Amino acid sequence: MLTASALSLALASRSQRLLQLATRDPLTGLFSQGYVDDRFAVELSRARRYDKVLTVAVIDADRFKSLNDKHGHQVGVLALQKIGALLRDSFRQSDTAGGYGGEEFVVILPETDMAAQQKLESLRESVASTPIVLATSGQKIQVTIGAGLASFPLDRESAAELFALADDRMFQAKREGRNRVIAGSEAVLS
Repeated sequence: MLTASALSLALASRSQRLLQLATRDPLTGLFSQGYVDDRFAVELSRARRYDKVLTVAVIDADRFKSLNDKHGHQVGVLALQKIGALLRDSFRQSDTAGGYGGEEFVVILPETDMAAQQKLESLRESVASTPIVLATSGQKIQVTIGAGLASFPLDRESAAELFALADDRMFQAKREGRNRVIAGSEAVLS
C-alpha cells in the first residue's frame, strides 16, 4: 500500500511537471503561446456570452536586436526575464500573460477596458525605470517596451481581428518613437 501511494505521488508530480513544461515558457516563466491562444479563445467566448469587455495587449521589447548585437545574447535573455517578471507582477491572477515568440508578449485582460491602458502604461514605466545591471561591469542597460491594445466589442469582434489590431497598434507605438502604449477605437493603418 505504501509503495502504491509513493508511486501515485510520483506520477502526480510528474504530471504536474509535464503540464508546467507544456504551458509555460522556461525562459520567462510566463504562459506559452499555445496556452495564451487557448485562453484568448475561452475568454472571448465568455465575453460574448456574458456581454463583457475583453482587452488584448501585444507588447514588444524595443530595439531588442540591437541590444543583443551590442551586449550579447545573455543580456537579451536578462531583458526578456526582466520583462517577464514585471509582467507577472503587474497583472491580476485572472489575466493571462505569455510569451509570444522572441521578444513579443501578449496579455489577455478579461472584463477590462480603459483600465487596461493604465495597467500597460504602468508596466511600460516599470520596465523603463528598472535597468538591467551587468554583473561583470556594473553597467546599467535601459530596456523599454511598446504596446498595442484592442478591445472586444469596441474595436473588433473576432480573435484574429483583435489580435491583428493590437499588433498594428504595437507597431504604431514603434513608429511613433517606441516606449509607448497605443490604444483606442480608431483603425490603425499599417
